[in-house]
Amino acid sequence: MNNTNTLENGITKVCSKCGRILPIEKFRLVKGQFYNPYYLSQCKECEAKYQREYISKKKEVKFSDSLEILIERKYKDIKPERILDLSDTDIIPLGTDEIFVKLMDYKDVWLSNYGRAVRQYYGGYSLLQGSYDSYGALRYTVNKNVFYDGKWIYRREPLYAAKAVVEEFIVNPDKTNNIYIWHSGFDKQDHYYRNLYPLNQKQYMVVKNHFNKTGDDSEEFIIKVMNDIKYKPDNWSKRAMEPVMCGIGYRGLEGVDCTAEAYIKWHDMIHRCYNAKFHERQPQYKGCTVCEEWLNYCNFKVWYDQHKIPNMSLDLDKDILFKGNKVYSPETCVFVPHAINTLFLNSKKSRGDLPVGVSYSERDKKYSAEMSFMGRQIKLGTFDSAEDAFARYKEYKEDFIKDMAEQYRDEIPNKVYEAMMVWKIEVVD
Repeated sequence: MNNTNTLENGITKVCSKCGRILPIEKFRLVKGQFYNPYYLSQCKECEAKYQREYISKKKEVKFSDSLEILIERKYKDIKPERILDLSDTDIIPLGTDEIFVKLMDYKDVWLSNYGRAVRQYYGGYSLLQGSYDSYGALRYTVNKNVFYDGKWIYRREPLYAAKAVVEEFIVNPDKTNNIYIWHSGFDKQDHYYRNLYPLNQKQYMVVKNHFNKTGDDSEEFIIKVMNDIKYKPDNWSKRAMEPVMCGIGYRGLEGVDCTAEAYIKWHDMIHRCYNAKFHERQPQYKGCTVCEEWLNYCNFKVWYDQHKIPNMSLDLDKDILFKGNKVYSPETCVFVPHAINTLFLNSKKSRGDLPVGVSYSERDKKYSAEMSFMGRQIKLGTFDSAEDAFARYKEYKEDFIKDMAEQYRDEIPNKVYEAMMVWKIEVVD
């Protein structure tokens, strides 16, 4: 049956969807298989409605039947030494839980878990104003310590608030792919850490589309999206989450190169902390831990690639930035030349109850002070008491550390240089 008619006012057609008789221009003209033109059976209005319904249905989120919650929402532990004492400032907190933490790679900058930034300037503290880019993202312009042209320098760079808050306060389960940040309620001016979610591109689009359609972006929903294999990167698998290293470390993604230097560094770090046989040989590592984020090798590799200087032999150190630190993490670790790293090794296993740097001679009934450096012993004298021997060792070692800091000034980050210049030797070291 021909559903087109010619009337006095022109050609009409009956829509197969709504049944209305409409002018022919209300139907879309297309070309067939052999380029013969014809009009679609449904009108443009029904076609658009059908398309909207189809797209809407396609965007409906249906989670996998076998959904497992392997990843949960977690926040980082903040070392107290990094927290700014607001009583020394005129800054009024936005909330009772607002804290400002020192950004280790920036010059005199602290960031709060609300996304505010503070800079120390001539002994005082002032809030940075920041600005918004063309995408509505808040950023601050600050001095970052970077390795450039063979030495460490400060360079003016943008610090994006949301990205920095995630980096400092939130455990990112997949730093390789989770480079998009969802703000609760799609409010890009909200930088409160509990309202930010690091996601990959697929996850971000699912959350955004669902929120636009339903207004729902609850944490429960987002956690399900983060765990559904449908929205994982192609190189993710449940097998990659299995703790194959000392029963606690896992690779994170498929295709990991286990012969790479980054993997070997990660392997050694995990074993130093969690291998009981290693502790028998090196008991000083008992009680040391690896932060939640770095139990995932691929997360460690992101940090490694960002901080390792090409063509330089460097050691991973956790002891210099925070004295007595026992946690391997992005905030506490740094790459340094081997000579610098050896300065902070101790010999508790061999010296017994004597102070660091002191030994006793039964034959001479004297106490000796000596310092070990790069495999050789530097004798500092003999003394009648352990206290006098330690005093000599303390004076010499602290001066030696300062001299080494100056000698390697261009080869170590400023945070390492500053820590070395104020380093104090204690009896219990």
